[in-house]
Amino acid sequence: MSSALKRLSSLAAHFTPSSSSPTTPSAPSEPEPYNHRHNIHQLSPTAFLPRAAAIEPSACFAYHITANKKVLRRSYQQAADRARGLAYYLLKHGYKRVGILAPNTPAFLESIYGIGAAGAVNVAINYRLKQEDIHYIFEHAEVDSILVDAEFEHLLASFRRAHPGVAVVVDTDTEATEGEGCGGFDQAVLEGLEVDRVTGGHGWDALETECVSEEGMIALSYTSGTTAKPKGVVYTHRGAYLATMGNIVESSLNTHNSRAERCHYLWTVS
Repeated sequence: MSSALKRLSSLAAHFTPSSSSPTTPSAPSEPEPYNHRHNIHQLSPTAFLPRAAAIEPSACFAYHITANKKVLRRSYQQAADRARGLAYYLLKHGYKRVGILAPNTPAFLESIYGIGAAGAVNVAINYRLKQEDIHYIFEHAEVDSILVDAEFEHLLASFRRAHPGVAVVVDTDTEATEGEGCGGFDQAVLEGLEVDRVTGGHGWDALETECVSEEGMIALSYTSGTTAKPKGVVYTHRGAYLATMGNIVESSLNTHNSRAERCHYLWTVS
């Protein structure tokens, strides 16, 4: 066979089905659809803190008089770092429902963001409630950990006797953030920051600044139980986000205006 004929024969073999090939050609497979959600952002107020820290890290986050009568000033960058530390602490220990029993302290405010960033649920309650109501709420909410101000730790006595396995983290509300005088809350923050460091230093990128689902629960809030047992209300990430934006618009909380260099907000919880 001539060399030209061999080349033609070899070429024809590429178009001839082999014995193992089907006798009838299969239908061409449909291309897989390109599914994406890049245009959808899950609304969550948790993203506000790292965003503020990225834009104006040195701006004032909190001005507070501590329990030991010291003036505490904290920037958005400092607050974001502390909330991040708390989030990694919660993730390390697997805490999913976190109670808060505290007055208006920086730890309370930082906890709201830290709990959200850990994908956990915030169960903050009024420290003016009776001990039995506090016991009932935390039991009903099935909290697995509680952040409590040292001044109100005694209100957990009944609950702790009934649920010794629930972790209790105490905030001493002082200016100390490490070393001597550092309270349990500050130690938890430091532990979480160390977790982030040894696992690659991913920072906020490894946390839930954008939640999995904006319809997910971010908080459980309870009534005071004046007419019956306290009743819980579910707050979603979306609802909290939209309420925040609505308050900003309604209260004209702008960054700069002609009468003042910067607008400040008095954060209160009762």
